[in-house]
Amino acid sequence: MNFIYGLKLNVYVNENSPIMARKFQQKDRKFQLESVFSPKGDQPGAIDQLLSGIDSGAKYQTLLGVTGSGKTFTLANV
Repeated sequence: MNFIYGLKLNVYVNENSPIMARKFQQKDRKFQLESVFSPKGDQPGAIDQLLSGIDSGAKYQTLLGVTGSGKTFTLANV
């Protein structure tokens, strides 16, 4: 779950379909990415750590960073 400007969202990522965002008590909204970017900086390491946590069965993981640092992009690349 992401918390953006006080809104609670569920974000669903599936390799074969558009990304889905659902604000609670509203219908799904689809959006397509317009550009493809490759992980840069410390994102590859963050992606590896997230995958390691998933593989080890971690129930919760937290990404920290300033606005625009690539947290959502990192999740989209897991």
